[in-house]
Amino acid sequence: MKQKYNLPKKDQDFFFQTIQKIIYTEPFLRLKQYHHHGNISIYTHVIKVAYLSFSYAVKHHLRIQKKELITAALLHDLYFYDWHDKHNGVHLHGLFHPAKAVKNATTLYHITKREKRHMAHHMFPLTLIPPTTKEGWLICIFDKVAAKSDYKALKLKKKALKKITSSKK
Repeated sequence: MKQKYNLPKKDQDFFFQTIQKIIYTEPFLRLKQYHHHGNISIYTHVIKVAYLSFSYAVKHHLRIQKKELITAALLHDLYFYDWHDKHNGVHLHGLFHPAKAVKNATTLYHITKREKRHMAHHMFPLTLIPPTTKEGWLICIFDKVAAKSDYKALKLKKKALKKITSSKK
């Protein structure tokens, strides 16, 4: 990642120790199967959101619950379907997936009430209620930053493929 997101060693260690408790579990590994933005998996996207939001909090010395931030960021898109598939019975994904993620996280992991609150409103302003915690605001903001990065990577990949195929002619 870019230089501005580098973490001091002790914070890197904390981040990786915290995510290991979740990212190697069977339900979380299933997220690799589902595309989120372009060809980026939900798995990759939520790790990116966790890292970016945690890095920002560290860099700016925010007084937050760091473990809660990382956990909630990892689980904020914990759903098991392809939202791009219009035939899967899922409608208005952007509005309703935060509640599905909270429900799944509550069922599959031990999460706190605050972690649920951090996750619940990450789609603001699409959902009308804004985040109610600093951690929730970080997830909300960096979810959008990561999504933009995901789509930008896809656009660059398409542009490169187009260049390669046109140069072969």
